[in-house]
Amino acid sequence: MSQRYWTLIQANLKVAPHDWSPFHDAFEMVGIPGTVITEQPVAIGGYAYEPDDETISLLKSTLFERGASSVSISQVEEEEWSESWKQFFKPRRIGKRFWVRPTWEESEAQPGDLEIVLDPGQAFGTGDHPTTRMCLELLENAVSPGDAIADVGCGSGILSVGACLLGAGSVIASDIDKASVESAEENATRNNVKYTALEGKGFQVYEPSAVFDGVVSNIISAALIALAPEAHQRVKPGGWWIVSGIIQDNWPDVLATAQSVGFALDERLEEDQWVAARFRR
Repeated sequence: MSQRYWTLIQANLKVAPHDWSPFHDAFEMVGIPGTVITEQPVAIGGYAYEPDDETISLLKSTLFERGASSVSISQVEEEEWSESWKQFFKPRRIGKRFWVRPTWEESEAQPGDLEIVLDPGQAFGTGDHPTTRMCLELLENAVSPGDAIADVGCGSGILSVGACLLGAGSVIASDIDKASVESAEENATRNNVKYTALEGKGFQVYEPSAVFDGVVSNIISAALIALAPEAHQRVKPGGWWIVSGIIQDNWPDVLATAQSVGFALDERLEEDQWVAARFRR
């Protein structure tokens, strides 16, 4: 079997910015949601599998526009890529009840904890990023036993696993990235929960008549704005839509769009220039 290689694209900076979110957003816009920040040297990087020249060119120009002093590109063997995540993904408590850890760490969960065990592979979602943490915190106060939940843009499946552990009756997850769908399926098995993971954009792969008690979407602001009208149709009256992946500057547009289609703001969280919120229909 031939060795697979990943491309590491790294933006190097002279000094650390006050807010890393524009750089993370640049990677996410070209389909690289998981980023790694280093202090020495000051840099932020992301891995892509066989990116085309157009993707690399667009990302480089965006990173320079946002303050990168240089952009380096290198190839990394798959085994090295997989190992690189282990130094950044550590066990952590999220909210009041969630304990999230990678498969290679021993459990330190306490009685009453809802433990999520993950191997994210190449998918976004370890609980290390503020957008994921805030989603789990909002889910914790939203999911009721038996709820039907949709996880649109599921990444590693961490939010789907969390919803199941909170007592959701059914969960359907979707993502445009095949690798994320595969990771979500593997993490369902790993956590002894059951949900359906589908490959597709937005609600396109859901049954036309399917409605949910809650929808969670940890995706970029532009996608949330485009998704809002159908999200409102898919959420039952009295149900909720949790949104995240929003940089602070984009929050007014997301809020205005959600309210314009009929949602009311229920709760808002903010961390490191990122915003997450729960809307009610």
